[in-house]
Amino acid sequence: MTISARTLDFFDRHIIQAIMEKYGLPEMQAIKQFIQSETYQMLIDEELELYQVSPLILFDMWECEQITGNPRNSLYLRSNAL
Repeated sequence: MTISARTLDFFDRHIIQAIMEKYGLPEMQAIKQFIQSETYQMLIDEELELYQVSPLILFDMWECEQITGNPRNSLYLRSNAL
């Protein structure tokens, strides 16, 4: 199964907006930081099926990646093996 462009757009919009609001980044910088992140690579990995979780979980993963270097340190993932 391929993740649809519509689904990716949904996540992009929500997470980029959250990054801009919380960190005060300009839109292009927020886009760049999200798209270049390991979190984004995990989102587009069809086998992980992260397109089925809330954008808030993905935002938390992205934040954990920024702080610790690893999105898997997210509280939401610690009990799951991704």
